[in-house]
Amino acid sequence: MNWFGGIVRIALQSLWANKLRTVLTTIGVVIGIGTIIGMLSLINGINQSVAQEFKKLGPNVIYVTRDEPGIHVGMRGERERKEITLDEVEKIKKRCGSIEKLSIVAGGRTEVGFQGRRTGIVTARGVGSDYADVGKVAIDQGRFFTDAEDRRSMVCVLGAGIVNGILGKVSPIDREVEIEGRKFQVVGTLEATGAVFGESSDDIALIPYRAAREVFGEFHEVMVMALPRQGVKVEDAMDDLRVTMRVIRKIPPGKEDTFALSTQESLLATYNKLTGSIYWVMRIVASIALLVSGIGIMNIMLVVVMERTREIGLRKAIGATRTAIMAQFLVEAVVLTLIGGAAGIALGFLIRLGVALGTPLPASVPIWAVPMALGICCAVGIFFGFYPAFRASGLDPVEALRYE
Repeated sequence: MNWFGGIVRIALQSLWANKLRTVLTTIGVVIGIGTIIGMLSLINGINQSVAQEFKKLGPNVIYVTRDEPGIHVGMRGERERKEITLDEVEKIKKRCGSIEKLSIVAGGRTEVGFQGRRTGIVTARGVGSDYADVGKVAIDQGRFFTDAEDRRSMVCVLGAGIVNGILGKVSPIDREVEIEGRKFQVVGTLEATGAVFGESSDDIALIPYRAAREVFGEFHEVMVMALPRQGVKVEDAMDDLRVTMRVIRKIPPGKEDTFALSTQESLLATYNKLTGSIYWVMRIVASIALLVSGIGIMNIMLVVVMERTREIGLRKAIGATRTAIMAQFLVEAVVLTLIGGAAGIALGFLIRLGVALGTPLPASVPIWAVPMALGICCAVGIFFGFYPAFRASGLDPVEALRYE
């Protein structure tokens, strides 16, 4: 232990004696590690927030959409699919015995007004009467709209953000608010749920889908949320739902589905693939920075070996082994990268703090990120410091003492 401590002390003294060179050499490590920590904190924070939002709905909700989850660029041409329609939803209710409740869901962005006061832009979501159960809606005051109201009434359920913003202390129940120039009677309010990605999820108005379509026109990106009957497995309900949709849409056997079915698990898997792609790009950028830094470290260590040739010769002349010489320069290279790594970790936490304070995006550094970053630094130091250390250990003591 004393032997190793002496090597570390010599390494630190050498680096301290050349402070500017040390700083310049470690810049690449700082950038690489800072990028890794910063991006990991952003991706980890977003993943946790998305997972929490899905968990609120429960693991057994089935989603019926036009397209498979993911990012779609451009048009499909002949494979372009049509949106889910209200008529199809009504047929599913009648024909699919494994589904207990389901709701069509589509959204728009608008303002809500009350007696001259108006909100900013909020979400107005057209849903069915079963959405209260399928979407795990928590009612604060009043109630959710009924199936009869869903079919012919202009009613709404308001989020806590809208209630506090335009109604204040006025009792919201049975009041009339204005949405897109139309009057809607408030029948209920939602419990406050907080923010998602920095945006309040309480700034929402739930209105019957038919009324929403009347106000906003035809929707794009329509979705259906279905809840299986008690005791029915999600997989069985999905199979039944798929068969029902194929019959409704008259899809011939052997032809692919013109709709997509997914669950919380599959949506999270798709989302994790998307963030995983970002993570791979981040790793490539960080790897390039670390590679450039590693080459710089190897170059500097070769210079250090040349500068300390006489010292190496003197140490060998008084009995230092090749292993001791090699260990000294390897430790020096690792200490150099660890200094850069520590600064990079600090930079990563600053990035995380900047994201949290300056953007609506959540950021959270995973516990394993710091030891992983330090492990990467050690690996870089050993890999790129090995050749200079090996070269130093192989110097002939007589020739080294003659070196000027």
